[in-house]
Amino acid sequence: MLRKNYSIPIFSFLILLWCFTSVLMGQSKDFTPEYDVAPNVTVQADTAPSANFTYPKLFGWHYSTIAPQNGGTVGAMFFNNQYYLNAWNSTSLYLYDGGLAGPQNLLNTLTYQGAIRDLATDGTWLYGSPANTTIHRMDANGISQGTITSAGGNARALAYSEDENAFFVCDFSTNIGVINATTGALIRTLTGTSTLAAKYGMAYTTAAQLAGGPYLWVWGQGSLADPFNKLWKISPTDGTVIDTYQFGPLPPGATSPLGIAGGAAVVQIADRWVLLLNYQNFELQGYDLGEATIIGPGQATDPIPTAGATGVAITGVNLSWTNPAGATTNEVFFGTDIGSLTSIHSGSLVSSVNAPSPLEYNTTYYWRVDETDGTGTTQGAVWSFTTMENPNLIVIFLDQFESGLGNWTVTNNGGTCDWQIFMPTYPNAYTLPPSAGGGILAADSDECGNGTTLLSSVTTTIDATQYENLELDFDSDFRILDADDHCYVEVSTDGGTNWNIVWSVLGVDLRNTHEIADMSAYDGTNFQLRFRSVQPGWDWWWAVDNVRLRGTLIIPVELTSFAASVIDGKVNLNWATASETNNYGFEVERKSAGQEFAKVGFVAGYGTTTETKNYSYVDNSVSAGNYTYRLRQVDFDGTFEYSSEVEVDLSPSSYSLSQNYPNPFNPATIISFSLASDSKVTLKIFDVLGQEVTTLVNGDLSAGIHNLNFDASSINSGVYFYTIEAKGVDGSNFTSTKKMILTK
Repeated sequence: MLRKNYSIPIFSFLILLWCFTSVLMGQSKDFTPEYDVAPNVTVQADTAPSANFTYPKLFGWHYSTIAPQNGGTVGAMFFNNQYYLNAWNSTSLYLYDGGLAGPQNLLNTLTYQGAIRDLATDGTWLYGSPANTTIHRMDANGISQGTITSAGGNARALAYSEDENAFFVCDFSTNIGVINATTGALIRTLTGTSTLAAKYGMAYTTAAQLAGGPYLWVWGQGSLADPFNKLWKISPTDGTVIDTYQFGPLPPGATSPLGIAGGAAVVQIADRWVLLLNYQNFELQGYDLGEATIIGPGQATDPIPTAGATGVAITGVNLSWTNPAGATTNEVFFGTDIGSLTSIHSGSLVSSVNAPSPLEYNTTYYWRVDETDGTGTTQGAVWSFTTMENPNLIVIFLDQFESGLGNWTVTNNGGTCDWQIFMPTYPNAYTLPPSAGGGILAADSDECGNGTTLLSSVTTTIDATQYENLELDFDSDFRILDADDHCYVEVSTDGGTNWNIVWSVLGVDLRNTHEIADMSAYDGTNFQLRFRSVQPGWDWWWAVDNVRLRGTLIIPVELTSFAASVIDGKVNLNWATASETNNYGFEVERKSAGQEFAKVGFVAGYGTTTETKNYSYVDNSVSAGNYTYRLRQVDFDGTFEYSSEVEVDLSPSSYSLSQNYPNPFNPATIISFSLASDSKVTLKIFDVLGQEVTTLVNGDLSAGIHNLNFDASSINSGVYFYTIEAKGVDGSNFTSTKKMILTK
């Protein structure tokens, strides 16, 4: 026997009952009949086109189970060699790599202009509108670079014509307007196109792209009564319908079918013109319209690091790939801003380059290779990788909300509902990353009920005086009802008198995200941290979990170099610092073989500074031998830290006689010489007539460096000469003479 499925009637009855109860209780949440968002689903439907649609299907990328893309995604575009999917109800823009097989790997989630429906492009910019007469011109990051005001009506659906430099614009049930793409002035109206029901996306093909063209493609939504999305191919000149196609049937939903029409686009992917049809929150389909002319030799392939790689080292990163056949030169672009990459190689054909080094920890980098031959340049696909987390980061604070609100102070800022910790099962369907679970901290206006206002904050105090490179991260689900809903993370360093915003979301959904906020402005401080929710009505919620602050220990003195050298028998030590914190100074310590370190000098520090400082110390009290030196850096509070060690060798390998110092002198000077072996040595002073003035040395000396002090207070000013004669026990002989000047 057949079994009836009563789920839809029962569900409809419950909806009616809820609405009736809401009216009786003064329900204030406002829902519109516009189908911008289809419910999240876990079922894939066979949305087959009608038989008269003869264009081959290239892919059907089903994303109804991929959060948060399945909760507001309407537009789709292939731009800058990436797939773009945008959410209408938030500021989320999803970028995927991929080609003729459809989207493959999520490259990035960007914060874009927000609230855009259908997407269009002129090849240089992205365009979109929040379903009104304002059209945003956006860069590759989805950031508005200016606006155009449409004189042809709302631009919920939008297509660009390179034939006329014009936009086609319309809303659900309006006639399609054609406007100047630069000024927004109305060119013409396609009368009669208002009968094309529930229009949401449009795309344009030129005569060169598709035989018989140009054509305007119009993508319309199905309904419960007619569960087929419609695609009309019409004349862009007068709106005459040339062909009508339907795609479905769509699976039923509560108020509309699942997978209703979203955005549409015609784009070049590799050597094909592809029609993109997006089913909201459900599936992106691509259809082959025909061959496109390829300029250049084609794209590079086989990237290393592989696309989407994680945990990549910050040094020694080599980027490599396979060049297409026929390429003669190439250019490599690299950076962290996907919309503005920097050239790091241009010219000769290479298959690998080294990335700039060092890279930043826990950062996503993007790169592409543009290949050139005699026909032109093929722009490459954009690849990405993410570097490893900083292994030096230390957890300073972590709350997973398993043990209540003991770390936090809840403050009511004038509302009727406050932050609470909820345990499974949760009162609402919070959408958080997999790392979240157990206790959840939520400002849940919906749970508090009709008449609620939620103006509340939770505050904790953190001692980060011994840490720098501070980084805050947390799991978050912020669901809004209207533009008045805001959420903030704020910091105060003066006991709560003044608060600085370090992270915020204003009036848009931001769901199922792991947020990271740079807190380095508060390195080395004691501060208060608070999460503040503003929900001035019976709205939805802000739920957070795994609030964590990390940083690295502050190094009082950042020593960048320490070196030793021997000059004229003296040891010269030189070192430099990049920054100093409470640095009293440096004790210079020395040891010889078999001995312990002993202090031989002190050099004062600069206290606290972020400027590079250079230091030096000369050790005169050394004889021949091997020595090891180190620095004992001392803070004002007495704490200290040792530097690395450096070694010097004062064992001469040859005989030498150095110039006296100082010279000229009065009345004393130092004469230095080195002996390669034990020797019988004479060192005498002569005047300009060659007469001996005095003998400084006459005897046996050991190998090494020797320094003699010559006091000339008993002789007259003038020019003198000093001569050394050395006879080594190994049979070697050495003689040398130098001139010196005595000035009184």
